[in-house]
Amino acid sequence: MKKKLIYTFLAFVTLGLLYFLVFAGNKSSEKQDTAASAIVIRPMNLKRGDLNISVSATGSVTPINIIEIKSKASGIVEKIPIETSDPVRVGQLIAKLDQTDTRNAFEQALADSQLAAAVLIQQENNWKRAQDLFSKTLLSQQDYDQTFVTYVGSKSSLIKAQANLLLARQKLAETIVLSPINGIVLSRNVSAGQIVSSAVSNAGGGTAIARIANMDEVYVIAAVDEVDIGSVQIGLTAHIIADAYPRETFTGKVIRVAAQSTVLQNVTTFDVVILVPNKSNKLKAGMNTTITIDIAGKDNALLISNELLRSRADVDNDLRVLKSAGIIMPERSTDQDSNNTGRYKSKQEKSTSGDSPYSGSQLKFAVVQEGSGLRLVPVHIGLSNFDESEILSGLSDSAKVVLVQFSQARQESERFKERLKERSGGIGR
Repeated sequence: MKKKLIYTFLAFVTLGLLYFLVFAGNKSSEKQDTAASAIVIRPMNLKRGDLNISVSATGSVTPINIIEIKSKASGIVEKIPIETSDPVRVGQLIAKLDQTDTRNAFEQALADSQLAAAVLIQQENNWKRAQDLFSKTLLSQQDYDQTFVTYVGSKSSLIKAQANLLLARQKLAETIVLSPINGIVLSRNVSAGQIVSSAVSNAGGGTAIARIANMDEVYVIAAVDEVDIGSVQIGLTAHIIADAYPRETFTGKVIRVAAQSTVLQNVTTFDVVILVPNKSNKLKAGMNTTITIDIAGKDNALLISNELLRSRADVDNDLRVLKSAGIIMPERSTDQDSNNTGRYKSKQEKSTSGDSPYSGSQLKFAVVQEGSGLRLVPVHIGLSNFDESEILSGLSDSAKVVLVQFSQARQESERFKERLKERSGGIGR
């Protein structure tokens, strides 16, 4: 019986101690709200440096002008001395067709032209004699007129023969296919012994003998995500790294931005055409590339890490925590009433209006160490990338900015309180 009384007494004592610990701990944690709500992680100095804003994309190399080589003549390919990837110059032989028929036609036309020229000479002499005889009344008017008609007819025959000769010479020349440009052979589509059809007389457009492109300049077509396309403008500089040359960077200019998007697997992109010099011909048609387009940049800018910056919404959400942490708030931001908040927002809007010297900037906030205290100061931000932002005003090079963590400390405090309540079996709820 005595043992039961002792055990009962000890149980009441234990419960009393747990009750005291829970409520006393809660009160002490409330007193230490400043330490639990805001923790200064570390000071971080500002720095001077170059800030570059860019857009990244992937793309491929495309020749600017691909020429499909065809023959005006039809026939059997007798000779084709080129191979794929061969460099060619203007006037270089691409293919030679069988010339048997065209050469025979040319020689016949040449003979007809020579005969017509001899006949013209003969008829011209006859016309001169007829003129002399007619002046002496030794030739009738009818014979005189007939001699003149024959002379004029011989002139016409010569002109026709010369036209036929010119046409036969042209057809003979068309059996020799020459390169119209300096470039690279992208593909060879026929071989010796194959019959090709004329590109002029054939309804299907004729047989393509080869494809040639000048690769001294190429297009790199980049697929830019719709989120970034608004920043891409014609004339911007682009840096291209081909998968085949990972250690070499090619530079080009944006010359065209597509007006129509391309949707692939629910991803919307826009084609951006970049003109890239390629004198060394290292870039080949179809190569995959990674493209970085320079959007904006600033040299020797005062830079701050983005993790140190907070928006107006962040400040409003953490206002109680900031105060309890002992952080001095900027003017018109210490009161929580709507009137003061409204006045401060009006001031913010005015500072970022078109009449302000910081037009186009963003208003952010940073915590600065001043002596032994902390102060929240407004900062105007200019250019910004994923890591850093340019400071336009609000901070100097010597400012001591600190990284302060709010939400995580509060969560840890709440978790600690919950654990205490669970251990006490819910006493005090």
